[in-house]
Amino acid sequence: MRKFIILLLVFIIVFSNICIADEAKEENEKVVISLAGDTCFDGALKKHISKYGINYPFDKVNCYFNEDDLTILNLETSVTTRGKKWPNKQFNFRSNPNSIKGMAESGVDVVTLANNHILDYGYSGLMDTLKCLDKYNIKYTGAGKNKKEAIEGVIIEEKGVKIGILSFSRVIPDMKWYATSERSGLVSGYDYYVGEMTKKIAEMKKEADIVILSIHWGVERITTPRKQEINVAKKAIDCGADIVMGHHPHVLQGIEVYNGKPIFYSLGNFIFNSASKAGTNTMISQVTIVDKEIQSINVIPCKIINGRPIPLEGKEKAEAINNINKLSKPFGSKVNGKGFMEIN
Repeated sequence: MRKFIILLLVFIIVFSNICIADEAKEENEKVVISLAGDTCFDGALKKHISKYGINYPFDKVNCYFNEDDLTILNLETSVTTRGKKWPNKQFNFRSNPNSIKGMAESGVDVVTLANNHILDYGYSGLMDTLKCLDKYNIKYTGAGKNKKEAIEGVIIEEKGVKIGILSFSRVIPDMKWYATSERSGLVSGYDYYVGEMTKKIAEMKKEADIVILSIHWGVERITTPRKQEINVAKKAIDCGADIVMGHHPHVLQGIEVYNGKPIFYSLGNFIFNSASKAGTNTMISQVTIVDKEIQSINVIPCKIINGRPIPLEGKEKAEAINNINKLSKPFGSKVNGKGFMEIN
């Protein structure tokens, strides 16, 4: 009987130590989230994809997306083979459905849809886009069959961390793009709707450990955010957002850390045909979460060549990091020579 009790005590001690070690490992496990900007497979990219295959746009960066825990892009195009151009727009983008298959195979998990091109080919084009994303199991937010779906957002759990993503746009070509209870469309982040947006952020924060706000805003080809973008970003963080990922200017803007939360004012183009030199400068921004808190960010500078991003090395990488730091200087932010910045 005495031997049995001793063996039982040894078993309990060993088992307890294993559990404690496993809990400590889980608590310290890193979750890496990759964020990138405007993604569209129209124009010359269609020819490149036809020639080199559906994985062509991502073949130099999918190593990052397949090794991280979550990848989020802004999908700025209708994905359809039908529909008519929305009238009175300068640019209407339409991408082939096989592009989404390539995106899924390259490790993209979530796309944000609240932007000024998601209805370029009308409501039928939007519905085709949603169906295609569902087919390849890519989550989406910011647009939907109705307003309830468009504003709902998504929550994804990775290694015990619940990550919520919301998407709003402050660039909307037509009032008819607004989702309603009876009409498909997107959700607005304009001043009149900021209260609705912050309310949704606060609600999601009750369920999610990390809340990411994706927001389409700003002025094209301008490398400095306006006062209104800065104010909205900080208001979002005050209401519970942990990360703000901005896009629309088609060029990079600076990084600010506000109350320990990173704001990427513009991630620039990512998969995109750009006529301007500045528009070919882009980056992947990786945010590392430890113990459900933001620990650091890692900026991976890239150059867009023939529509696809290619990571930079050596002197080109150093110059790109210097440029990002120049853009971020007004906010007191700086990444080191390798692109890292400790947050906490």
